[in-house]
Amino acid sequence: MTRFAQVDMNAVAPLLPGDKVAGRVSARGEHFDWKPQPGKIHSSEPIPVRPPNEHERSLPFFRDLTGARIGRLLVQGIATNFTSTNGQNWAVRCVCGSYETRKAKYIKACLAGNNPGQEEPMCDWCAKTRKLQKGIGVKRDGPLVKIEGYK
Repeated sequence: MTRFAQVDMNAVAPLLPGDKVAGRVSARGEHFDWKPQPGKIHSSEPIPVRPPNEHERSLPFFRDLTGARIGRLLVQGIATNFTSTNGQNWAVRCVCGSYETRKAKYIKACLAGNNPGQEEPMCDWCAKTRKLQKGIGVKRDGPLVKIEGYK
């Protein structure tokens, strides 16, 4: 019987890195501090929403975006606890399960086919991990050095 036959893989598996980025982080001691962009909320808990009121519906430029799907995002409703002076904030849910706020202007632009910023609308965390998967923003070590006597 080998040493590995005695190891319970259910106990060891959570300690192993899950993908290439996690392996690089654990092997080199790198870490990634991530914060959402200023003016946005990013949460794993649902953001409280409200339906549009009668005054908003009577405005000629208002469009009810509830239920609209743009890329990986589904619009839930108007965010209630988050106000700003430069446009209405809508709560969206990403396919990864996180909730964020987006401006109505951004959602309308994506629905019209003018996606500002990225190839597919997604939450900020998914955008960050997508960049890491593509190798964008990852520090590279210097050039490879051939070690004598090693194939």
